[in-house]
Amino acid sequence: MANHHELAALIESSPEFTWLEQAACGDLDLDQLDLFFVEAGRTLSREAVAICERCPVRTDCLDHAISREIAGGYFGGVSPSKRRRMDIAGDQSAV
Repeated sequence: MANHHELAALIESSPEFTWLEQAACGDLDLDQLDLFFVEAGRTLSREAVAICERCPVRTDCLDHAISREIAGGYFGGVSPSKRRRMDIAGDQSAV
């Protein structure tokens, strides 16, 4: 698994990911990011919801997941199934 320094290097060398520098989850260790990847049918933990709710780049995170058609995990506090519905409708007003 990548370490924090590898993730930081990726962010610095990828201008499209600069929004990650401001992400509320950005200071979490990589193993803590599992909070945002739960089994299908499971609800996101209150801790993860709180992190997303206070995130200043929540919309950027959601845009990232939708534009790259990321199938798993919560991005911008939105589940994969809800992202698919939003993408079909072209609506991101739920953020």
